[in-house]
Amino acid sequence: MELIEARFLERLNRFVVKIEINGKKELAYLPNPGRLWELLLPGRVLLLSKSERGTYPYMVIACRQENFPVLLHTHLTNNYVADLIQEGQIPSLRDYVLIKREPKAGKGRLDLLLENQKSGKKLYLEVKTCTLFGEKLAMFPDAETKRGTRHLYELLRLRDKGYEAGCLFVVMSPKVKYFLPAYHIDFDFTEAFLQTYGKIKFEAISVKFSPSLEKIDEVKRLEIPFEFLRKEFKNSGAYLLILEMKKNERLEIARLGNIEFKKGFYVYVGSGRKNLIERVKRHLRKNKKKKWHIDYLTERAHFLKAVTIVSSENLECLLVEDIINIADDIITRFGASDCKCPSHLFYFKENPLQLEKFIHILNYYRLERPAVRIEKNLQISL
Repeated sequence: MELIEARFLERLNRFVVKIEINGKKELAYLPNPGRLWELLLPGRVLLLSKSERGTYPYMVIACRQENFPVLLHTHLTNNYVADLIQEGQIPSLRDYVLIKREPKAGKGRLDLLLENQKSGKKLYLEVKTCTLFGEKLAMFPDAETKRGTRHLYELLRLRDKGYEAGCLFVVMSPKVKYFLPAYHIDFDFTEAFLQTYGKIKFEAISVKFSPSLEKIDEVKRLEIPFEFLRKEFKNSGAYLLILEMKKNERLEIARLGNIEFKKGFYVYVGSGRKNLIERVKRHLRKNKKKKWHIDYLTERAHFLKAVTIVSSENLECLLVEDIINIADDIITRFGASDCKCPSHLFYFKENPLQLEKFIHILNYYRLERPAVRIEKNLQISL
């Protein structure tokens, strides 16, 4: 496959990105419905192929992350996995051969149907491309996936009918050591993972591609720290509300009085120690009795995203300390009446979801900090 380098500029919708190639702006098709916040940052190098057919002249295949390519074309993952199975590079699948792609299952299809050469048993295998990863921990999915949740329950149904059933997570980074479902992001998928774990076969591998993406040079089996997940996955943690003011506007905010909100973006830091999901859902409603400072702002602002960080730790004020360092301004005392923080609301001139420093903070609390706790728990258990 001949790959062409380009620079990522902007994501126009789920499947179309604006790129710069040879000094010219073009559009490219992105065959990946994930959010990809951590990878699609302005200026990031993309690897493209030319599209002979279709609406757009290019198709995104991968991006460069540090010194290795990260596959973004999710439909290609099954091809690589099929090759790995044939070459015997996935230890748990060495006795299996591929007999069918996209076999029917219930009202839909799964990815691969394998057969055990020794027992003759058939194995339905769903393959998930994982592009959300830090230094040591990877998670799937990076956005809510009702389809992925349905797949886990379909695999369980097939197992109950006497078939073997499994889900293989393919992490597009050679660095990581651990894999977990993205319990910060998709509560239903995580619940399905917990309910089916030990009943269907779960395996996670990390892969390292050759620079040309012609083949996979390294395959490593990842640990799934299930006990950590079981204990940590509670309706508790911190959250960030990302809002946009379309124009300058002056609002009356309870006892804080009259405050002018500049056109731009705002990040509010909050916590739900016992009712995280319900707290966030309340914020998303426009019509509600005003109880907190943020209620006055959400009534008028344009809502962009709620980012949850599930944790048994109290992270709210720690998040504030980190976001202060990258924000363009703070709205003094906003949302901070019950703590010593100078504020819990921060102003950004640009969308923070497109700022590498902001994404770095999210990755730290969602990936790096849990990885440290996982390793600490493993050391204690030894």
